[in-house]
Amino acid sequence: MIARRHVLHVAGYDPVDVVRHHRRFVRELATFAKTWNVTASASELFGTRCGVAWTVTTRAPNWSVETTYELLDWRDIVLDDLSQPLAGCLRDGAIAFADFIGSGTLARYFSASHRYAFFFIAPLLQLALLLALALIAGYLAAGALALGAVLRTLVFVAVVLFAFAVLLQWPGRRWRVDQALHDWIFARGYMHGHRPDIEERLDAFAERLVEVSRDGAIDEVLVVGHSLGAILALDVIDRAVKLEPSLARHVPRLSFLTVGATIPKLTLHPAGERFRACARRVAAMPAVDWVEYQSRDDAISFYKFHPVASRRLIDDDRSTRPLIRRVQIHEMLTPASFRRYRFRFLRMHYQFVMANERRAPYDFFMLVCGPISLLPTAHAPGGPIDLFGDDGSALAGAELAR
Repeated sequence: MIARRHVLHVAGYDPVDVVRHHRRFVRELATFAKTWNVTASASELFGTRCGVAWTVTTRAPNWSVETTYELLDWRDIVLDDLSQPLAGCLRDGAIAFADFIGSGTLARYFSASHRYAFFFIAPLLQLALLLALALIAGYLAAGALALGAVLRTLVFVAVVLFAFAVLLQWPGRRWRVDQALHDWIFARGYMHGHRPDIEERLDAFAERLVEVSRDGAIDEVLVVGHSLGAILALDVIDRAVKLEPSLARHVPRLSFLTVGATIPKLTLHPAGERFRACARRVAAMPAVDWVEYQSRDDAISFYKFHPVASRRLIDDDRSTRPLIRRVQIHEMLTPASFRRYRFRFLRMHYQFVMANERRAPYDFFMLVCGPISLLPTAHAPGGPIDLFGDDGSALAGAELAR
């Protein structure tokens, strides 16, 4: 069984700072301990060459695991994007959306996952609504003044521009319209190779992965990619293997978990060939155990869609790489919690990296803090339910799952 694990987590396009990330992890760890009847504790933050980390100790009657949980931090790049002037954001956002629509990628999104396609157009609809409200405000203001046609036009334009700018601040920021625009701007720039900042950061992440993999005392190196971070993590593994080819073959085996993943966001674009090739290479690496979990309850990902073959799935696909498991978020939460979060799409999206309130076939914290490695857990029909008893102990035969 696993005694020592090192997790390298690549988050999505999210400006959440590392302190909040750690605080959320500690809070969720307590929920995990209650759900599985184990003891668990986490250390304070400490810095690493590529971000921050903390250690997690988990115990049950017949197992104990020490996990180093490292967040590969690229939040500064996101914050720099979000600090750009509003006019530039709207301009670049229009270019990005025109690219994804004009290239036929939006049509492919609808074919792959209509829910994700609606997620794509959501910021466009939000902008259209805010602009409509600004136009109404301009019309009412200009009509209320007894002015000549020229002055009324000037007042109309001024009020529209002012109202639109105000609405983008509120409710626009509450709706995360600016973050959504920058997300697509970033994705397009990264896809076309116009983002030297993220390229340099991913090279550093790859070097860190190679460094961690050389620690012979670690039983499992687990790379986690959530949301847009899934394709960044995919890229990191590909770069790491180019730096150290033996990484794809030696022990400890490298585990790769993608959840809430948006890999087809770029691989379905005609310009995404380098990412399609990257996915094929990683999927073919014999010592990289890649598992993807998908859920119908998560609208901000590609449900029942193969991230490498780019085809729709009917059932769980356990015959190809990666191994794909379909899970239900409503099984992870109490009925009351699920009702509360059901239409909070971001909250449902983040459940993949949060603790379960109920035992279920997918449990993020058991994967990153438990004694069984990723692939055997994913192969078990009931996931960790099949591997652990009521008191949290590993069941007979679980120690053979490696």
